[in-house]
This record gives sequence, structure tokens and C-alpha cells, in this order.
Amino acid sequence: MRMKKTVVIACAVLAANLAPALHAQSAALPAVARAIDEVVPVSGPDGRTVDILIVASAQPKGVLLVSHGGNSSPAAMRAVIDQAASEGFAVVAPTHTDSLSLAAERRTDLQGAFATRIADMQVAAGLVAQRFPGLPIGALGYSYGSLTALIAAGGLSPMIPGEVPGLKAVVMFSSPGPIAGLTDMPGAFAAVDVPVLLVTGTADTVPGFVSDPARHLVYFDSLPAGDRTALVVKDATHLFLAGREPGMEEVAPLVLDFLRGRVLDEEAAGQRYDAAVSTAQFEVRRR
Repeated sequence: MRMKKTVVIACAVLAANLAPALHAQSAALPAVARAIDEVVPVSGPDGRTVDILIVASAQPKGVLLVSHGGNSSPAAMRAVIDQAASEGFAVVAPTHTDSLSLAAERRTDLQGAFATRIADMQVAAGLVAQRFPGLPIGALGYSYGSLTALIAAGGLSPMIPGEVPGLKAVVMFSSPGPIAGLTDMPGAFAAVDVPVLLVTGTADTVPGFVSDPARHLVYFDSLPAGDRTALVVKDATHLFLAGREPGMEEVAPLVLDFLRGRVLDEEAAGQRYDAAVSTAQFEVRRR
């Protein structure tokens, strides 16, 4: 479909820029010991094998489904994954079929991965039910993965079914940008009834695809009102998640408070998050 092609071409450009920076950041971090740190191959309903990274402490308090950017991999987000695991989350991150880390015979292009990404999240949720029954679940995605995570929360439903039952909150680091014929459809995100946090920046552009950084906020603006927050970070680019730009040291605690408060129901964290206001480094928008 034409709209899917628009999404995935844009995501390819974004991923090409982000992946090297994320890998560099992960390589610079010291190894962190975990009770669980393994890749589990799981058979999907379509006959594929989905490789799912699990990183968790001995007694996790919740689960975080992580969806990587286009052409990337969970390994490229290892710094984010280790941080979440250290905060008490069992991180469950499928390797999507657009990942260049997969052998050629297992890969699809980005357009083909639109559907398999949705299926991957369902497979990952099934693994969560087996390995971490009863734990609360959140989701975090970057770029293409942000759209994948939002679909897991009911975004684009019922047009594109992909909701993960029991999902309590979503963090979106940037977005694929607006998609004509998809994100602008009436009620495209009406079924999303969980808290959503979108992190973007005033320099979050992709030449030829997203010329105005404010266009990432189409997701925030299109969601029904109620516990929606956008953090717009001064001068942050699409590489902000790599941690090399000013502001992450201020944004990361807010993201963690969001996850602790909305997924783990930690009252103090939720109160800190609710009390957060704009600073010289970022603007807080709420709906």
C-alpha cells in the first residue's frame, strides 16, 4: 500500500542515521550483570521464528516491550534496555524482520515489516504471559518502533488490529512523522486509552521526509485527551535517544517516572511525573 511505503522509506533514512550512534553508545557502557540476559527464538503463527531479547533482574516488577527502529535491532538500543532493566523492568524486545542483523533469507524490506512488526509484538506478548505472568506491561518504541508500540496500545484499530491486551502505557521516542491516509484519518487513535508520552525535539527533522519538527506532534495532537504528554526538547535531533545531545540527563528521569508511575503504579514516581513543568531545556505539553 502506498501509505505503508511512505512510512517505511522514511524509517529507513531515520534508522540509517540512528543505528551507528546507538551502537557507539552501547559499546561505551560497562557490562551490567542480569539474572536473565538471553535471546529466545519463538515460533510465530505465520511460521517465522522471532528472536526475542529478554533482559531482566531476578525479580522484575513489570515488563517493557521494546520495538527498535527501522533496519536496526534490540542490540542498538542496549543502553536503553539495560537502564530499564536496572529500574525493575523485564525488557522483552523482538528483532523485527527489517533488522539488518538478521540473515538475508530471514529479512523483509521495511514495507513488508509493517505487518510482521505487529505480529512480532503479539508473539512477544505471548512470551511475556509465559515467562512473566501477572506482571504489568508497558511499551517503548523508537521512530518506526514508536508507531509499532502505539499500534500495540490500540492505535489504528480496528483498521489495523494489533492491540496487546493489558498494555498500560506507551513511550514514543520521536515518530515516523505524519503519514497521509493513515495518521490523518478520523479516529485513527481513538482506541488508545492508555497514558502516552512522546519525546521529540525542536531539531527533530529528516530531510525529504520531516522538514518541520512539529510534525512529529501529530500523534500527540491526534490522541484523545487524557494523560497524554509531549516533551519537546530544545535543539534535540532524531538522534536524541543515542544520549549524545544535551537534555537526556533531564529527560531520562521523567521517562522513568512515567514508566514507574503508569506501569508499576508507584505513587511517588507518578506524582513527580505529574508535577513536571517546562524548563529551559524542554517544554512539557499535556492533554
